[in-house]
Amino acid sequence: MEKKDLGHSTKCVHIGGRADKAYGSLVTPIYQTTTFEIPSMADFIDINVNGRKAYQYSSGSNPTQRAAEEKIAALEGGEDCLVFSGGMAAITSTISAYVKKGDEVLAQNDLYSTTNRFFNTLNEKFGVKTRFFDTTDVGVAEKLVNENTKMIYIETPTNPAMRLLDIGHAVEIAKKHDLVSILDNTFASPLNQRPLELGVNLVVESSTKYLSGHQHVVSGAVVGSTKRMQEIKGYRSLYGQSLDPFGAFLLITGMQTLALRIERANSNALALAKMLERHPKVQKVNYPGLESHPQHDLAKKQMTGFGGMLSFDVNGGVDGVIKFIDSLEIVKLATSLGGVDTILTTPYTAYSRSLPQERMDVMGITPGLIRVSVGIEDYVDLEQDFTKALGHV
Repeated sequence: MEKKDLGHSTKCVHIGGRADKAYGSLVTPIYQTTTFEIPSMADFIDINVNGRKAYQYSSGSNPTQRAAEEKIAALEGGEDCLVFSGGMAAITSTISAYVKKGDEVLAQNDLYSTTNRFFNTLNEKFGVKTRFFDTTDVGVAEKLVNENTKMIYIETPTNPAMRLLDIGHAVEIAKKHDLVSILDNTFASPLNQRPLELGVNLVVESSTKYLSGHQHVVSGAVVGSTKRMQEIKGYRSLYGQSLDPFGAFLLITGMQTLALRIERANSNALALAKMLERHPKVQKVNYPGLESHPQHDLAKKQMTGFGGMLSFDVNGGVDGVIKFIDSLEIVKLATSLGGVDTILTTPYTAYSRSLPQERMDVMGITPGLIRVSVGIEDYVDLEQDFTKALGHV
């Protein structure tokens, strides 16, 4: 059976992670080594002069790291993958591989805040300009293309307002103008959205989130063609952004349950979003699985599942947020997302020092907004916890 024909759960368990030819360990070994012995000078010449592939130094490649890459590539439907020391490491190396001084990038206007900051840094320090366009109207991007434009960078759904970008339309623009297209798939995961199958060139992901799924490793990934991975790999080494062997091991073990975790997170999030939408203490719920979401039809078109992320506006602004969060018992206040446990954060407070008000307005961040990463708990317990806490608002 071809690997591409396997189901998602089977890929999560069986692709990659079977690297132990010495002793047959069912669990992927942790090759906790910085360097590898080369058997002879003839082998050394063959590797370094003739280009024969072999492990030499773990910052370049490592068997445990490679096993993680094979699993992610299979899940995203790409030819190859590179893993990194963090999500932003994957993003910065990938972007750096395709732009130089004087080039321009197209990007949506409500990107993840750190990605947005990186684009501003590119402009200020390296002379690479970013032209921003409305996420929900990607057609505007084509009007911004000029002879210097080299890339279109997108993410969908957005953080934290859960807006969607039309991937197919973005791909059309990229192909028409010979642009590299890059999509951040962190919120959806490869089990809810398949950007490469929609024509995107490269998918980046914070594998800290859904891929690892247990809040125990910081990592990132990029997936695409073998040729593009070779173009990006040099920047990973240049910036010192390789994922360590133990981190790769944790990522592999986390991914083995990805399909089960995503299935439960999807169902819990939809049920919670419907409950919140009916609640009198809630002003608005942002979740692409709801029929009330303005881009629900687009979600059905380009997503295979609606995900475990949602956000909602509670009555009372910041005061309402404080009363609600401090009344929770099961659900915890914490940064990050995509883990087995349900956690939430309040973007308005989290970004109060780092983002100006106009930037928060663009991102859909209001004083009463709460972002929720829905986990795999029993739904009845989540509903009771949210209902009780809302009673204190």
